[in-house]
Parts: sequence; structure tokens; C-alpha cells
Amino acid sequence: MKELAGKLKKYNDIKPSYVGGAVLIVYAVLLIIIACFHEPWYDEAQAWQVARGASYYEILFSLPHYESHPPLWHLILSVPAKLGLPYEASIKTINIIFCLLGIFLLEFKSCFTNWMKTFLPFTFFIFYQFGVISRPYSMMLFALLLCAMFFKDKNDKPIRLILSLMFLCLTSDYGVAIAGGITVAWLIDIIIDKKKGFLQDLFCGNLPRLIGFAALLLLAVIIALEVWPASDVSVILDTPLWYKFYMILLVAPAEAFMTNCLSGENLGATVTDIAGVILTAAISISFWLFGIFESYRRRALHHFLLPLLFFALIGAFYSTPHHYGIYVMLFIYEFWVLRDEPVILATDTKLHDLSYRPWVRIVLRSVVALACAVSCYWTLMASLNELIYPFYYSRDVARWIRENTKDEDVVMASWYPIYTADDTGDKVLSGVNYKIVADFSVPIEPYFDHDIIDNQVLPYQYLGSLSDEFKNGYFEKTKSMLPADYILTYNTEYIPGFLEALGSDEEYELIEVFYNYRIYKDKVIPFNVMMFKRK
Repeated sequence: MKELAGKLKKYNDIKPSYVGGAVLIVYAVLLIIIACFHEPWYDEAQAWQVARGASYYEILFSLPHYESHPPLWHLILSVPAKLGLPYEASIKTINIIFCLLGIFLLEFKSCFTNWMKTFLPFTFFIFYQFGVISRPYSMMLFALLLCAMFFKDKNDKPIRLILSLMFLCLTSDYGVAIAGGITVAWLIDIIIDKKKGFLQDLFCGNLPRLIGFAALLLLAVIIALEVWPASDVSVILDTPLWYKFYMILLVAPAEAFMTNCLSGENLGATVTDIAGVILTAAISISFWLFGIFESYRRRALHHFLLPLLFFALIGAFYSTPHHYGIYVMLFIYEFWVLRDEPVILATDTKLHDLSYRPWVRIVLRSVVALACAVSCYWTLMASLNELIYPFYYSRDVARWIRENTKDEDVVMASWYPIYTADDTGDKVLSGVNYKIVADFSVPIEPYFDHDIIDNQVLPYQYLGSLSDEFKNGYFEKTKSMLPADYILTYNTEYIPGFLEALGSDEEYELIEVFYNYRIYKDKVIPFNVMMFKRK
């Protein structure tokens, strides 16, 4: 055991820049390879379609109410999108650049050990979920690590940290909440340090800091107003308040680091078995206690708890399992900051004496090592599955349409029929959800420089309510295109409802099935898309 411990310690003695350089190169190469195989899914395409099809006025002032994100990601994508540059190459390059910037800071600016610097970049959320999949969370990682790098000198050089916090706000509505937690903890430091004179110090002691705080507050208010859901949007699950906080506090941390117990990867996924409930709660509590223990020893409990709790306050009301990965980014930020803080010894408390017992250090290091190992296993399995299976149908359907249809062909996507039971118990069509057209048009359209799904509603999915006038005009326009030569659908049962709503009596036959597999951690979730042709 001692010999093994010695060998492990030797790796930490290697010059950090050598390890960092090697890790950064390997990370970049692997990320580029896996990203090339990845088929962009709906959320990635939606951002590109907004960037390409929406006006800058809509991007800045209208769509954030429906997208629930600040407009920075769309603004960045709008440059290549509006210039007509290739879709996949552009969005993936931008995402990879932000990922590499974040990993560069982790490798060359953080005070973690060589072992941590080696494994953290290859954990599931850092490598796959926020690296391979192109979303604004790559910017959030970079912003959080900038905050960690500038945190230590926050009072001597406040503008650097404040600018980083402003960047964090621009990455996501979660970023606004986290930046708020970091700033409140900073204000508590001022109160603790100056006590009765903290108001004088806050308003008169450091003018650049005061101006920075005011600018940060103004930006946070503007972004909060921008992303505040419109009146015709509902994204909050109808579940008890206690359950929302149970999920984000006692399930999400475990799911971010070690467990895979959720019923799915979509909004509303739950832990369905009692063993999973106990396991996720136990692991989540252990992570909370570990962070509280380490931060308390450094008299920095507020710096640990406030950013996490501010994030949880937003995440409780709206978060999907991939959002749980924000905990990983936050814990990296937290422990970067904590490692820069000295341990304050207190001989009158048993807590500090406990922390120096060998078995405690062994247990804590074992938990961290296990969490890294599990997460890296998820990365390995997700990456291998990405190489084997098509993640989404977008690329394959676009290729098929390009190779098998003519310009004059009418290609439509079926609506989702809504059936109810009549007095005799028979199933009858009572309506259609035509917004499901966006499920097909949004992921496919980026591969073309013109509309390819002829009955698309908009170039991007509009998440609010559409007026009756718009609906009536849309229906009439769709009817004028009949008959459709090809129809895309998820299910054969959708076709009758789609045709019935349009008053069409054409007959169609199945000619192609596109097999897709949603990849999450070590799970592969199959679903199919079908193409029908008019007989």
C-alpha cells in the first residue's frame, strides 16, 4: 500500500505544466474526434436556427422570454449562421473553443493536483455533455473558471472578477443565479472584515469595486427581465414545492457525480425505486457534508453554500438531468477557491482534529476517486456509443432528402393527433398538435439554405402561444401545398390524424426508417423516425 501511495505521489510531483500540456492536447484531440461523429440534436439546431432566422431585435428583446437563456449564445452563433457558413463545423468549432479555454485555465491556472487535473477534463459532463454537445454550458465552464482564477485577489483587483461574473451572467439564467451567490458571499466577507464600518468601506473604500457592483447588479436585473418567461409560456412542473427541492438538493448532486437512477433524461425524470431514492440521497448528503466540512475549516462556508443554493433555487423550478452537470462545474469552482484559502486551526473543536486523522483523508480521497472513475466510465461509454450509433436523425434525414427528392417535391412533417373517447368508447380525433412539425423541421433545416420541410411553422420553434389568425393562415397555406409527396413521422398513427385535419384522402406507404439512439451516460435510448411516400 505504501509503495502504491508513493507511486501515486510521484505523479503529483511531475511539473504541472507538463501534465497540463499533455492533458490539453489529448482532451482536444478526443473532443474533436467524438464531436465529428455527433449528430446535433434538437436543442443545438434550435439555437442555430434562431441565430440564422431571427432578427437581432428578436434575439435581443423577444426570444429570451421563450428560450430562457440570455442572448449571448445566439449572438455568437449569428455570425457564422447569417454568413451562411457550414452548420456543424461552425457550431462545433465555437463550442470546442470555449471548452479548450476552460480546460486551459483548469490545467495551467488552478492549484489542483496533477491527478485531479488529469481526470477532471474527462468526466462526463465536462467532456461529453458540455463538450461534444454544443450548448452555452461550455461558456459557463469557462466563465466559472475565470471567476475562480480571479477570486483570490477580488478586493485588490475587483474589476477582473466582476467582469468574469458579468460574463457568467451572460451565459445562462443559471449563471445569473450563481453570480448572485458569489457576489453575496463577497459582500459577507466585507461585512465580516469591516464589521460596523462595512458600509463606509463598501461605498467609499474601493471605488472601482463599487462601480463594478453597480454594473453587475444592473446587468443581472436586465438579464432577469429578459429571460423572465412570457405570459404564454409554462415551463414549471406541477409538482409539490418540497419535491422540487428534494430533487435538486438530494438527487441532482448524486446524479451529477456517481449515480444513474433517473427514469429518463428529460424534464420531469424521477427516481422510481426505493433503492435509488436511498442511494441518491445518501451520496448527495455526503457531497454536501464534504463541502461544508472543507469550507468550514477555512471559515468560508458562505462561499461554498451561497452559489450552490442560489443555483438550486432556480434549478428546483426548471432543470433537466443534463442541467445537473452544473453541480460538477460549481464544485470545481468551489474547491479551486477553497484550496486557495488557508485552513484555520481551532484546537477547541473536535472537528478540526478529526480532519487530520489518516482514515478521514483516505475516505475522502476514495470518494473523490470513485466519483471521477464513475464519471470517466460514463464518458467512455457515451463516446463509444457516439461512434457506434446515430445520436439523432437530423444528419441522416437531411442526407436522405437531398439524395432522394426533387426540388418540386413537397416534403411535410406530420402533426400529432389528439384522440378522445366518444360515448361508445371508440377513439376519435379531437384535434392536432401541429407544433410537433418543429421536431423535424428545426433539426433538418440547418443543413439546407432553403426551407425543406414545406409545412414548417417557423424556421425555429416558437415556444409561446400562436394567435388564431396565425393558425388559420398556416392551415390554409399547408392545404394549398397538397398533395404531399413525402411525410415524416414518429408513428404511423400520426398519419391519419394529419391527413384528416387537412382533408386529404391520399394513401402513403412506408419507404424508410431512420434509427436513432439518444445517448446519456452509459444508457442508449432508441427511437425511430419514418418516411412515407405517396402511392
